[in-house]
Amino acid sequence: MQEVLRKLEQVQEIDIQINAIMVKKAEFPRRLIGYQTEIQSLSTKFNDKKKIVDELEKGKRQQLGALELNEERTKRSQEKLEQIKTNQEFQALQKEIESLKKNSTVIQENAKKVGDEVEKHKKELDVFEAALNDNKSKLETETAKVAEESKSFDSELKRLTGLRASAVDGIDKRHLNMYDKVRQTRTGVGIVAAAGGSCKGCNMRIPPQIYNDLQRGSELHTCPSCRRILVYKDAPRVNDPNAVV
Repeated sequence: MQEVLRKLEQVQEIDIQINAIMVKKAEFPRRLIGYQTEIQSLSTKFNDKKKIVDELEKGKRQQLGALELNEERTKRSQEKLEQIKTNQEFQALQKEIESLKKNSTVIQENAKKVGDEVEKHKKELDVFEAALNDNKSKLETETAKVAEESKSFDSELKRLTGLRASAVDGIDKRHLNMYDKVRQTRTGVGIVAAAGGSCKGCNMRIPPQIYNDLQRGSELHTCPSCRRILVYKDAPRVNDPNAVV
């Protein structure tokens, strides 16, 4: 039985290394999700801002189009002045020209305001775009690092899996199943030391009869509290006639 316990301890050492690698591999998505979330947020902000810029630029084009039409009307009206024969018609047309010029001034002012808004939002758009590109670059770099680390971990897992297959050779299936079952429910630890009359897995006292049996090493025992397999680790006391040597 001592040989079985020794083999199970070897298996556990390998399993602990395997679990450590699996934990690190499980962290890979979390290392990337921060960049992915930020990229999604920035993309939404960029697209929303782009819509505002597009609408403003459309409004500016409409203002400039209206200005062009208004100035064309002003030009035609000014050309008609030379053909006017009566003072009354001249004054009426002159009024129309003044109104058109005022209208052009208003349109120009509105177009300028819209243009200023466009420039303001474009600057904000540039900030979002720069941050978006920066996060995309960081995500690309981190993704490459994760891929490289994952490749290294997979290679190590393959090696450890091979070692485990060799380590379990010769262990009775009943004992191996017992170990596997308990380690799955006990944070990956299925076999622990028994020392000083206590289980070192849960620190609960072990019944004296079980503890005595552990010292003899004639059969496999589990902790009554945590159900982990126990392996006796107390050093024999000097001059103790009951010490197992």
